[in-house]
Amino acid sequence: MFAAARALALLRGRGYVLPEDMSDLAHEVVGHRLVDWNATARTTVPHVRFTLADRELTTWIVLDASAFAPLAAERGQLLHRSLAPGLTVIGGHDALRRAVGNLLSNAVRLAPPGSLITVAAGRDGSWLWTAVRDEGPGIGDDDRARVFDRFWRAKGNGGGRDRHAGLGLAIVRQIVESHGGQVACSHGWGRATFVLWFPAPGHGRTNGGPPENAPL
Repeated sequence: MFAAARALALLRGRGYVLPEDMSDLAHEVVGHRLVDWNATARTTVPHVRFTLADRELTTWIVLDASAFAPLAAERGQLLHRSLAPGLTVIGGHDALRRAVGNLLSNAVRLAPPGSLITVAAGRDGSWLWTAVRDEGPGIGDDDRARVFDRFWRAKGNGGGRDRHAGLGLAIVRQIVESHGGQVACSHGWGRATFVLWFPAPGHGRTNGGPPENAPL
């Protein structure tokens, strides 16, 4: 809410937030949370299904990246895209956008000013992938197995910008797995990479697991 209010204040020509900025955004922000809960329900209730169709991977990633570009620019972050063309996923449009949007939201929130955020997509054999890498707080080896759990929180370092999941990453995992895919997380020096793997059309859920190495 506060990050969105800051962006709105900037658009209104101010460098500070007023109460009306918060109230004007309340409906949209609360609605965003309700969409997250709805996404969770759609992946856990057996009789509820996504509307599946061929989705061009690059198109909706571009839409998501464009939506987060103003907030990244406000923080002095560089949002870089590296997207291979001609990648088609069979899935639900809104759900797939939600998965990538949650990753980008976390990256913009956690990455320090002046750092690089990369969103990319490509193909590796019978698997398609999209990945988001940021230069925010890293993830320890003990935490990587739990990062997609609901309400997981990393061991704090007192810096106030510790990585935590809440519902966002749990929803990402549920959406991806409901489309026959898998999620993965890797980390390096001062950065984290989240990868969403989807089976390429015609391969379904029987093509074994995705490659173990992160594509970025």
